[in-house]
Amino acid sequence: METILVTGGAGYIGSITVKELVDKYNVIVVDNLSKGKRELVDKKAIFYEADLTNKENLQEIFKEHNINYVMHFASYKAVGESMSNAVKYSDNLIGTINLLNAMVKYNVPKIIFSSSASVYGMPNKKIIDEQTELNPINYYGFTKQEAEKIIEYYHKIHNLQYISFRYFNVAGDVLNYIDPEANNIFPIIMEVIQGKRDKLTIFGNDCPTPDGTCVRDYIHVSDLIDAHIKALKVDYNGVINLGTGKGYSVIELVNAFTELIKPFKYEFGERREGDPAFLVASNQKAKDILGWTPKKTLKEMILSTYNAYNSVS
Repeated sequence: METILVTGGAGYIGSITVKELVDKYNVIVVDNLSKGKRELVDKKAIFYEADLTNKENLQEIFKEHNINYVMHFASYKAVGESMSNAVKYSDNLIGTINLLNAMVKYNVPKIIFSSSASVYGMPNKKIIDEQTELNPINYYGFTKQEAEKIIEYYHKIHNLQYISFRYFNVAGDVLNYIDPEANNIFPIIMEVIQGKRDKLTIFGNDCPTPDGTCVRDYIHVSDLIDAHIKALKVDYNGVINLGTGKGYSVIELVNAFTELIKPFKYEFGERREGDPAFLVASNQKAKDILGWTPKKTLKEMILSTYNAYNSVS
């Protein structure tokens, strides 16, 4: 069997990916457990508690195993924190460079990289394709953009094969991952429903959208992972958006949670600086290159999140 190294493989997306891979590949997981959970890593995978910024440890892992592919999920990802702690978030770049250098040294031919729609910043159009101008407005997004550029250069210089996926809003659950530092709206809503927070604050109701609240493209984590697995065998190098192509406003999301689970308290706050009113992906490129189509509905995202949080409440 071929071998895949998964960085961040104990985290939310990484652990579910590992579960999907272990029956078809030998899987090596590297995670520093800053937010990942060791118990979520499938027992068929080989696990290393290690940080990508330690290049000596990383190269030892590459030396030990004949690796065919890398899936690179490991990253600090809190947008607000990135604007107050550049030192920490620079590790996103340092770790990526160390990983690429190990791949070159040990002749690992292909990487699938987790990028982000945050590279687009405040786009001036509703449906965002891969040709949309890049203009990140926070340091997290900047690190993703720079990592994309570095990977592209390693492709040009070392013929490293790659696909960089620009994620839109990933939601839903499979393995009952509970975010220990919830920053995304699905886990925040669940914390409100469970009484861990008093209320949901909706940032702005004066956006140029039908109900005044921001519109986002939510994609189920299982659909996202399906694209990564398809990408392993695709002969293409470049960036690809991963989203459903359909947007929901915050109020539409609140109403859906209310209908499916129960009502909860929310209030309107000031609109956040740098918050795009409308952020929805064109996923045509993913469909054309990967033969991929997202299948999960918003209802399935909500119910799987609820089930995850209910399992430990």
